[in-house]
Amino acid sequence: MRALLSLFWEFFKVSLFVVGGGYAIVAVADDACARRGWTAEGELFDRLPVFQSIPGLIAAHAAVYVGDKVAGAAGAAVGVAAVALPSVAVFTLVSVGYGSLPLGGPLLGSAFAGLRAALVGVVAAAIVRSWRRSLPDAFSHFLAASAALAMAVLGLNVVVVLLAAMAAGLASRAPWGGASCGRRTFRSSWLALLVFLKYGLVGFGGGFALVPMYAADFVGPAAPYLQVAAGEFSDVMALSQMTPGPIGVNCATFFGYRLMGLPGALAASALLLLPGAAICLAASRSLDRFRGSRVVEGLMRGARPASVALMLCALWAFASMCWWRSGPGGATAFCPAAVAISAAVAAAMASRRRNATALMLLGAIASAAAEIML
Repeated sequence: MRALLSLFWEFFKVSLFVVGGGYAIVAVADDACARRGWTAEGELFDRLPVFQSIPGLIAAHAAVYVGDKVAGAAGAAVGVAAVALPSVAVFTLVSVGYGSLPLGGPLLGSAFAGLRAALVGVVAAAIVRSWRRSLPDAFSHFLAASAALAMAVLGLNVVVVLLAAMAAGLASRAPWGGASCGRRTFRSSWLALLVFLKYGLVGFGGGFALVPMYAADFVGPAAPYLQVAAGEFSDVMALSQMTPGPIGVNCATFFGYRLMGLPGALAASALLLLPGAAICLAASRSLDRFRGSRVVEGLMRGARPASVALMLCALWAFASMCWWRSGPGGATAFCPAAVAISAAVAAAMASRRRNATALMLLGAIASAAAEIML
């Protein structure tokens, strides 16, 4: 029971204080779980391509993987619940009081900007710490650079890039690999909630991959389940990126509440998470069982550089959200304070192992304090 409570508390804290979705949660959870001794440093990064390739939410898959290592299937269930609870709680409140939210409040916006800036530092430090282990040779560096360019410049689908990277890693471990040879339409109805089960089965790529599906089914006058206004959906998406927890769960909670109130919010979130969590549990156990095989070794040889590329792309996305801020008339302005917070947190994480969630909270306080003084 103590192990389950510790597991719940760690993932609850991570989900509560991390904004930005699954990649961000994986970065912070990797640090928290390594400090607890549940995983090795960088182990969740190694598994990131696997999490990405399974339908559902990346953050939930990370919780399933760690929970299963700590306490079996019960631990996996507790981990998923801990990751989802902050999202469900916050977005239930958002759904109830949407009309009275201070969406344009400068103090609140500065606090969340500070959180995002601190998150940039946490992710950057995590990438630096795992660099040598994940990229041990020239092949790995080439694969990571190729994957990053394919996603960031060519715009290729993440799953396609991951599969190609794992295929390249597998080929490098094949018998012909030279030196590596020999190595091992309903309105407010319960039936409408079943659409979230579909999202959980087909939503590869995390929360952002679900956004077009949410828009098609719930936004606009032609939507079959709800007819949420486009402007309101934009506000919901902005709040999803500012508030804790996985973005996919945030939106599921909001739309589930609109369909059937509080029971609908809970049911929608649970249905979204269930398929991916079950598949991730089976996949993680299978990989561990055959860890010594040449096939699994080759797949992970390609997966590790791909995970570095994924985190580099995520790092740039997080930095873009906080280092440049929108000004009057749609103009963007560079924000030195956000860069300073990111650099300070990265230095703190790199020089000595610190508590990532505490540093992110300090970043939010510092940013809000700067807003008050200015």
